Formats: sequence, C-alpha cells, structure tokens
Amino acid sequence: MDREAISCIVRGSLNRAFTDLHGQGVGDTEWTSMVKTRLCESGKGERFYTCARDVVESKRNHGEWLYDVCWLRYGDAHSRATPLVDAWLDYLNEAVLIVESEWWRYGKSEKCNLGDIRDDFQKLLVGRACVRCMIWDDNKKAKNDSTVVNWLAGMMSSCVETAPHDFYLLARYTDEGFEYWHLHGNGTVHKPQDC
Repeated sequence: MDREAISCIVRGSLNRAFTDLHGQGVGDTEWTSMVKTRLCESGKGERFYTCARDVVESKRNHGEWLYDVCWLRYGDAHSRATPLVDAWLDYLNEAVLIVESEWWRYGKSEKCNLGDIRDDFQKLLVGRACVRCMIWDDNKKAKNDSTVVNWLAGMMSSCVETAPHDFYLLARYTDEGFEYWHLHGNGTVHKPQDC
C-alpha cells in the first residue's frame, strides 16, 4: 500500500471521529479515545496489527507500542529461525503508520501547549515508518493557518536523521473539521488531494 493510500485511510478515520464527536462538548480524553479507536478500526480493516492504549480490545490488537497509535506489518519466520516467544510476532516487517496527537479542547489555558506538540513531533522525527502522522488542536478557529505546519517543517529540516523520502501527514483540528498537509523529507509541504 502506498503512502497516499495510507494518508487517505487515516484522513477518513479522522473525519469519522470528527463527525462522531463534533459539537458534543466532550473533552480531550474522549477526542483522543475516538481518534485512536477510528484509526485502529481502519488499520485492522486493512489487516495491519494495530497498537494503542485506551481502545477497546476488540478494536485493536495490542496496547500502546512506542507511539499513540501504530499500524505494524509482520512477516513470516525464516526457516532457520527459532522463535523464542510468538513465531509470527518475532518478525516485524514494517511500521506502516505511527501517530502522535496533542489536544487542546477545553483546557483552562488561553492557548495550546506548543511544547507538547513539539515533543510529540520530535518522537515522529526519530521514528521509522511509511507514514508518520501528527495530530493537534492549536485552538485556532480559522482554517488555513499554517503557523504550526511551518514550524514543524523547520524542525524536520534541521534533523540530521531526515531523509528525502520521509512522509508526514499533518492533521490540525479546527471547529470546521480537520485540515491536512503532507510534509516530505525534502522540505515540501502541500495540501493532499481528496481521496
């Protein structure tokens, strides 16, 4: 599955979470749980091994594994290999998706905690995955505010571990729905095409 297809699945999951909860007056905990649940459901539907904490066990495969949400793909055991635990879980092929999220919905502060967004994004910078996704709510009501996007792009470009083929899906919550950008390791940022 290519990166654009994974991005489409993730965006569809986030859009469903928005439809499920928007206008219901729920807080950070409920948003986080719904986003993780929708992402795990979609990942399992694509036959990935999904990992997330605070998601009903039937909707995920495992608890949290390094990131807020992961989609993993496992391979077959090699003929010379001797499994020590679970034969099929011993052979991780690929991290398809890693996700970090940072919410500011109904806190007492006048603005989001940019330090928390930075810290979560830096976890993605050092991670290896086909698609790395950062979700945040920066408490700005207007769409098309790319202040945080440009800030994250600057962080990515200064990281020596960044490779030209790196691919990030950036998802900013607004009161009108999620707003999306693709950020590439070569420094380009653009709005993704509709799925």
